[in-house]
Formats: sequence, structure tokens, C-alpha cells
Amino acid sequence: MTENNRLHLSRLILIIVCAAVFSGCAAVKQPLTGLVPGRSVTTLQSSVSLSASSGERSSAGRGYLVYQAPDMYHLLILSPFGQTMLEAFGESDRFTCVIPSKQVAFTGLLSELPEQSALKSLQLFQWVMAPSPLPLPGPLRQKVEIAGTAYHYDEIGMLERKVAPSGDQASYQGYRSLDGVPFPETIEIHSAAGGEVRIVFDEPQLNAPVEASSLKPDLSGMAVYPLAEFKVM
Repeated sequence: MTENNRLHLSRLILIIVCAAVFSGCAAVKQPLTGLVPGRSVTTLQSSVSLSASSGERSSAGRGYLVYQAPDMYHLLILSPFGQTMLEAFGESDRFTCVIPSKQVAFTGLLSELPEQSALKSLQLFQWVMAPSPLPLPGPLRQKVEIAGTAYHYDEIGMLERKVAPSGDQASYQGYRSLDGVPFPETIEIHSAAGGEVRIVFDEPQLNAPVEASSLKPDLSGMAVYPLAEFKVM
């Protein structure tokens, strides 16, 4: 090998090493600033991108989510043209689906949804939104078990994943500090029965007042059926 070839090879190796070092540095998570100990999500309002699957069924779309701790939410699913295709209301185990275009609603317990329904994973929503049981930040890169649930924390102490004794799982990605609360850009819900829901939040607003009427379905003038008959998703 000539001297020029050796010099060229040395430079190439140096470039590769530097690229690897800098790419590794770019991937390191930085601790969040402005967090307020003890503060958690009391309300959430956000545009969302949704994808859901169960068995061979899958669906995706955009919508808007209003949530009030600990267990009330209103989810609108929109068509590509911005029309409301479906509204879902939850309070504890009670679940109501409204299809405005047909003036029909389905209501009952989430457990009454058909097993193949992609919406069945929403019965985990209260558990998914419950705050981390440990002060922030949590233990770095550790797993902590509390009352049978395993909590996995990332390298900056954010809750990365939790697993219930039943096998249900939730994972959290892309944390930001909002109103002093660490909030993930993406939440993925995996039920032990095989259903999956992925929620991506777009410009979420935390802890702002929520109109009580926005969390309650208005079923006046609608035909109302048992939730077990709902088979759209």
C-alpha cells in the first residue's frame, strides 16, 4: 500500500469514527427542564393521529381528544374532509359511540364490545393516563414493580413503558415539558387480547378548563342501541 493510499484510508477511518461519535451524541436524550414535582395531567385537549388494530381489522385517521382525569374522555374521529365520522365518550367502564351522520348511538360497558373491535383497547385508557407512581425523574434505566405492575424508566428518568399483571402494556415516547408536566408525543396501548392503539398528539394543551358538556354525549333525537351491537371498528 502506497503512502497516499495509507493517508486516504486513515482519513476515511477518521471520518467514519467521527460520524459514529456525533450520531451517538445526537441520540442522547437531554433531561427535561421546568418540571414541577407533584404536578400531573388533570385535563388534556389535543388534535391526535390515531391508528388501531385488532386481529385482521385495522383503521387509522385523525381526530380530537378531550380528557379529564381520572377517567372521562371524548374522542372525535374525523373524515379526510374534516367531518365528524364518530364520537366516543368514556367514563370509568361506561362507553358510548355516536355516529352523527346516521343519528345512532351505541352505549354500554367497554367489556361488551366485540372482541374483534379495535376500540376495545380504550378500556385501558384510565390506566394508561395514570401518572407515574414515583417522583420525577424516576430511577434511571431501571424497572420498578409496584402492586404487580412493572414500570420501566429511560435514561433521563421518564416512564418509558408499564406492564400490568394481565399483560396489558403502554409505552410512551417523545417527552416534552408542558405546564410543568412531562408529556409524551406518542402513546401506544397494547392489550393482552392483542388489540393495539397508537395515539400521536399534535400541540396538546394541558390543565386548561374543560366544558363539562363536552364530556357528556347528547343522545336526544338519536336511536340508541346496546354497545354489543357496535361493529364499525
